[in-house]
Amino acid sequence: MSVTQDWVRRAVVAAQRIPPADGADAGLRDSGFATDAADVLRDIGLIQLDPLMRVSTAQRLTCLTRLPRTHRADDVDGSLWPQGRVAAFESFTKVACVFPIEDWPLLRLRRERQAAGHRREMPVAMVEQIRQVVSEAGRGVQIGAIESQVGDGERTTGWNWTQVKVVAELMVRTGELVITARDGTTRLFDLPERALPAQVREAAELPDDELRAALARRAAANLAVMTRADFAHHYHLTAEDAAAGIALAGLVPLEVEGWDARHEAYCLPELLDGELPDPTAQGVLPGPAAHAAHTAVDVGDGVGGARQQWGVPREARLIGPFDPLLRDRGRARRVFGFDYLFEAYVPRAKRVYGHYVMGVLSGGRMIGRVDIQRVGAELRINGAFPESGVPRRVLLPRVRGAGKTLARQLGAELVMPDS
Repeated sequence: MSVTQDWVRRAVVAAQRIPPADGADAGLRDSGFATDAADVLRDIGLIQLDPLMRVSTAQRLTCLTRLPRTHRADDVDGSLWPQGRVAAFESFTKVACVFPIEDWPLLRLRRERQAAGHRREMPVAMVEQIRQVVSEAGRGVQIGAIESQVGDGERTTGWNWTQVKVVAELMVRTGELVITARDGTTRLFDLPERALPAQVREAAELPDDELRAALARRAAANLAVMTRADFAHHYHLTAEDAAAGIALAGLVPLEVEGWDARHEAYCLPELLDGELPDPTAQGVLPGPAAHAAHTAVDVGDGVGGARQQWGVPREARLIGPFDPLLRDRGRARRVFGFDYLFEAYVPRAKRVYGHYVMGVLSGGRMIGRVDIQRVGAELRINGAFPESGVPRRVLLPRVRGAGKTLARQLGAELVMPDS
């Protein structure tokens, strides 16, 4: 089936379930929009973690984009890692991410591949010692406590990891340890048989092909439209595993007008009927609550002029560098025509846009970007840069609208240049 690039772009944005500014703070439970960060995580399947605090942490920025304007950043972590129950687990694609607990079974084959690839780096005696330390703890344990009892007592500092730290992290990748809780910002290592619900552990034993197909459906619901490369990047799969999952999942092949023939795309069948697939219904374990039906492709709000083309300023949102819309830079270029540059580690004199840049999403388009930082009680816009073809007079009101939303969520005051 042939679809346009515009249809793909609108479907991808709709799959993010970003709530409207008007009326978004009431009745969300039945509206198809998230009410807390755990809802967001179940909707989008994974959230990349990054500790940079130029504005806020990666998980907070990703969640706040998809939560009401009244939601506070300080509530995000408590929802992802709640006291007394398990909502999520931390692991890795190519980078550190947090996943909904219901998706633990879907990544079993990847954990097995990690175990096969890293076993030589995991001395048996040290693995057993680490398990013993974690087992004797009444609950999850910090890496420092493990290091104090295993090896020579050396401690990790920054990126200078001890061998104990390396092995413990590999045990998380292989599923021999899990991280489902935090003490403040500190990750707690635990045993899967103690930390994971029984039904989650049992579902991981389902047949391989059932897990492959469910993972592909899950990704298709999260991404709306995906290529094999998109799917592989999303979970850091091999090309062969991505192709196998797609073949088993019953996805519909698409030809996207203007895309290279190598980029054959796929989607769930219901998307072509105008219905946004419920991501919580695609895996092998259902989420706590299914979403109400939600239109996949918005045909516009009937407002003429710039508002129809570029969106309403108050509805604009700022998109972080590790957000699912931008974390795959190649996909962002293909879907949005948006070439994102992450320049935090680029020398100042060589930067094009700034130290920490967020995209400006409005009207279903990436219309520009801003150099932004949090300084005390202020959220400062240091510069605004429109995309090609976007007038600056169009961008600035939408930067202000999106900036006010994020500033309110962060408990800060927006400060930006007048022009």
